[in-house]
Amino acid sequence: MNCTTFSTKRILHFVCASLLFISVGCTKNYEEINTDPTRITTLSNQDIKGLFTRAEYMAMYSGDGSAEYQYAQGFFADLYAQYSAITATFDPTDRYNISQEWIQEQWIGTFRAMAPLVNIIKQTPNEDQKALNAIARIWKVWTVHRATDYYGPFPYTYIGYDSTVIPYDRQEDIYMDLFKELQEASADLQANLSQSGYGEADVIFGGDNAKWLKFANTLRLRLAMRISYVKPDMAKTEAEAAVAGGVMVDLADDAYLKSDGINYNGYLRQSGWNEFRMSQTMESLLVGYDDPRLSKFWQPSVNTGEYKGVRNGMNVAEIVAAENEPDNTSGPSDYLLPENMSTTPSTVMYTAEAYFLRAEGALNGWEMGADAQELYETGIEMSLRTWGITDAGAINTYINSTNLPMAPGGMFNTPALTDIPVKFETDPERRREQILTQKWIALFPEGHEAWAEIRRSGYPKLYPILHNDNSALSQGEFIRRIPFLNYDRDRNGPAVEAAVDLLGGPDNIGTPLWWDVH
Repeated sequence: MNCTTFSTKRILHFVCASLLFISVGCTKNYEEINTDPTRITTLSNQDIKGLFTRAEYMAMYSGDGSAEYQYAQGFFADLYAQYSAITATFDPTDRYNISQEWIQEQWIGTFRAMAPLVNIIKQTPNEDQKALNAIARIWKVWTVHRATDYYGPFPYTYIGYDSTVIPYDRQEDIYMDLFKELQEASADLQANLSQSGYGEADVIFGGDNAKWLKFANTLRLRLAMRISYVKPDMAKTEAEAAVAGGVMVDLADDAYLKSDGINYNGYLRQSGWNEFRMSQTMESLLVGYDDPRLSKFWQPSVNTGEYKGVRNGMNVAEIVAAENEPDNTSGPSDYLLPENMSTTPSTVMYTAEAYFLRAEGALNGWEMGADAQELYETGIEMSLRTWGITDAGAINTYINSTNLPMAPGGMFNTPALTDIPVKFETDPERRREQILTQKWIALFPEGHEAWAEIRRSGYPKLYPILHNDNSALSQGEFIRRIPFLNYDRDRNGPAVEAAVDLLGGPDNIGTPLWWDVH
C-alpha cells in the first residue's frame, strides 16, 4: 500500500504510515489491529481528517482490494435479505454454509475503520475540535452497529487498548452505549454546527455538519426501532427524541460514500462476475407490483427479454439448469454494472428509510410528526425519486396501486410471496407488513440493514431456501446470525470462548440476537 491509495492528496505522510500500520495489523496480529498506532505523537487536525477518510471507506468495505464487499456483504447479508441469489456453483453461502475465510473480511474491515476512529476520538478533546469528535463518534456507531448485528456480542469497549485479549461485550450493553454515543455526539454537534468539520476529507457529506446531525438522528431512530420488541418504552423515547432532533427529510439528505478510481463501489465491482442474480423474492414483489424501480435495479434476461429471478439456496444441479443460467435470468441493471464502479457512490442511508421508520413508529403510537399513511406514502415517493422516477402521475399511480405480488412459478413452482398491495390498507398488521415490505424495497442494495430488519420484524415474508447445508437449522428456518470467527479465535481465543456465554444459545447460525424476539 502507498499513499496514493487515499482519496485526498492533503493527507500527510505520517497518516499514510499510520494507516499502513493499521492495515498490516488487521491481517497479521490482533494486538496490532487493536492498538493505538498514534499513541506516541499528537495528530494535527489535518492528520485527523486523513484518518477519517480511511475510516469512512473501511466501514463500508470499500477500497482497492478485489473482493472486500463481496466477501463481507455480497455473499452474506445481501443473500440473507434475499435481494439476490447465488448462481455460482463454487459458492455455498446461499445454503447457509458459512465460509469463515470469506466472512473474515467483514471483521477486518470493521477494525480497519475502528482503529482510526478510536484514535480520532482520543485526540480531539479540545473545544475547537467538538465537531470532529462528534462526527467520529457518530461514524463509530454506524460501524459498530453493523458488526454487532452480524454476530451479537462483539469486542467493543476495549477496542484501542494495548492488550492481547480483548473481551467481547453483551449486545444489549453495546446498544445502550451506542444510544449514549449518539445522544452526546448529537448534542455536541448541534452546539457546534458552525465549527470547522472534515471538509473535503469527508467523502460522505463533504464536511456538512448539519447533514451529519440529521444522519445521527436518523441512525438513532433506526436503532430505536431495532430494540422496539425488547425495550418498547426506551424505543419510544429514543425514537421521539430522534425525530424531535431532526431526521433526514429531503433527497438532498441521502447519504452516499464517494467512489473514485481507487475506492470502488463494492456492489458494482462484484456485479459483473455472473455469480448472483435477482431473487424470486424480488421478482414476486417488483414484477407483481409493476414497480418502476424494477428496471433501475435489474435488467431483463438476455434470452427472453423478461425479468426473471432465481430461488435462494439452489444446489449445484439446480444452479446449472438451463432455466437458471445467467442469460435466462436477471442480472443487475446497466447502472449497477462494474463500468460505473468508480463513479456511482455506495449507499450509506436513504432519506426514504427515515419515513418508513417514522411510519412504523406512528403505527406503534409514537409521536412521529405525521400519521402512518402519510409517512408511508412519502417514503415510497422518496425512494422512487431517489432512483430517478420523478413523474408525479407515475408516483401517484404506484402509491395507489392494488396490484399484488406475482407467482414466479418456474422449476420450483414458486407461489406469490404474499397478498398485500401497495395501496395502504386498514388492518394494522397488514399495514405493518406493507411498511416493512416497501422499506425493504427502498433499502436496496443495502443488505446489511434489510437482513437485520427481516430478523427483527419478520417482514417482508421470504421464501424458504431450497436447500440448507447447515445442521444448526431445520429446513424452512432462516439464518439469525453469523457465528464467531476463527480469525478472532486464532488471535483472541479466550475472549471468544467467554463470549459464547453472552449469546444465550450455541454459537451457530440459529441463535437469535438480543433484539431478535419476533
